Amino acid sequence: MDVYLSGYRKGDLGWLASVFELGVTLRHKLAFYGVRDQLICGEDRHYVYLNPQLKAKVKIRNWTKAGLLRLPTFVDFILLIKQS
Repeated sequence: MDVYLSGYRKGDLGWLASVFELGVTLRHKLAFYGVRDQLICGEDRHYVYLNPQLKAKVKIRNWTKAGLLRLPTFVDFILLIKQS
């Protein structure tokens, strides 16, 4: 499943699409830290919210009864290349 990242949890990194943190390697964390400041659009006590421009591929086990992703696990970033 492809999702846009809409924020991240402060402290231990967990990304919001639904919050997911499984499968994120150090290499992916460092790549994310390199671009996150350009995407910030707000924050509260626990989360920083991002303009949804960063896309990621996640695996899910299924959907919950509430319509949320069950056990979302990060696979990789999806690179969007702008055509000029």
